[in-house]
Amino acid sequence: MSKTIEIPVSLIKKLSKAAHAFYELEDELEDFLLLSDPEFLAKMRRSREYHLAGKTRPFSELKKELCIK
Repeated sequence: MSKTIEIPVSLIKKLSKAAHAFYELEDELEDFLLLSDPEFLAKMRRSREYHLAGKTRPFSELKKELCIK
Protein backbone atom coordinates (compact mmCIF):
# COMPACT_ATOMS: atom_id res chain seq x y z
CA MET A 1 0.00 0.00 0.00
CA SER A 2 1.61 3.21 -1.11
CA LYS A 3 1.14 6.40 0.79
CA THR A 4 1.72 9.83 -0.63
CA ILE A 5 2.11 13.13 1.11
CA GLU A 6 1.23 16.39 -0.54
CA ILE A 7 3.64 19.19 0.19
CA PRO A 8 2.42 22.74 -0.37
CA VAL A 9 4.23 24.66 -3.09
CA SER A 10 4.79 27.53 -0.66
CA LEU A 11 6.79 25.20 1.61
CA ILE A 12 8.90 23.99 -1.30
CA LYS A 13 9.60 27.62 -2.26
CA LYS A 14 10.62 28.47 1.32
CA LEU A 15 12.94 25.46 1.48
CA SER A 16 14.44 26.43 -1.87
CA LYS A 17 15.08 29.99 -0.68
CA ALA A 18 16.66 28.71 2.54
CA ALA A 19 18.92 26.33 0.60
CA HIS A 20 19.97 29.15 -1.72
CA ALA A 21 20.70 31.43 1.23
CA PHE A 22 22.78 28.71 2.88
CA TYR A 23 24.73 28.20 -0.35
CA GLU A 24 25.48 31.93 -0.55
CA LEU A 25 26.50 31.99 3.11
CA GLU A 26 28.82 29.04 2.57
CA ASP A 27 30.42 30.81 -0.40
CA GLU A 28 30.89 34.04 1.56
CA LEU A 29 32.33 32.16 4.54
CA GLU A 30 34.82 30.38 2.31
CA ASP A 31 35.92 33.71 0.81
CA PHE A 32 36.25 35.24 4.27
CA LEU A 33 38.33 32.35 5.58
CA LEU A 34 40.65 32.37 2.57
CA LEU A 35 41.15 36.13 2.75
CA SER A 36 41.95 35.80 6.46
CA ASP A 37 44.75 33.31 5.76
CA PRO A 38 48.13 35.08 5.37
CA GLU A 39 49.68 32.04 3.65
CA PHE A 40 46.92 31.95 1.04
CA LEU A 41 47.25 35.69 0.43
CA ALA A 42 51.01 35.36 -0.02
CA LYS A 43 50.51 32.59 -2.60
CA MET A 44 47.98 34.70 -4.47
CA ARG A 45 50.34 37.70 -4.51
CA ARG A 46 53.21 35.55 -5.82
CA SER A 47 50.95 34.09 -8.50
CA ARG A 48 49.88 37.57 -9.59
CA GLU A 49 53.50 38.74 -9.72
CA TYR A 50 54.43 35.74 -11.88
CA HIS A 51 51.48 36.41 -14.15
CA LEU A 52 52.30 40.10 -14.57
CA ALA A 53 55.96 39.25 -15.24
CA GLY A 54 54.93 36.80 -17.96
CA LYS A 55 56.23 33.80 -16.03
CA THR A 56 53.27 31.63 -16.94
CA ARG A 57 52.63 28.87 -19.41
CA PRO A 58 49.58 27.68 -21.29
CA PHE A 59 47.22 25.34 -19.51
CA SER A 60 47.59 22.88 -22.38
CA GLU A 61 51.30 22.43 -21.48
CA LEU A 62 50.45 21.74 -17.85
CA LYS A 63 47.84 19.18 -18.90
CA LYS A 64 50.42 17.38 -21.05
CA GLU A 65 52.96 17.41 -18.21
CA LEU A 66 50.40 15.93 -15.81
CA CYS A 67 49.05 13.47 -18.41
CA ILE A 68 45.56 14.99 -18.27
CA LYS A 69 43.32 14.74 -21.32
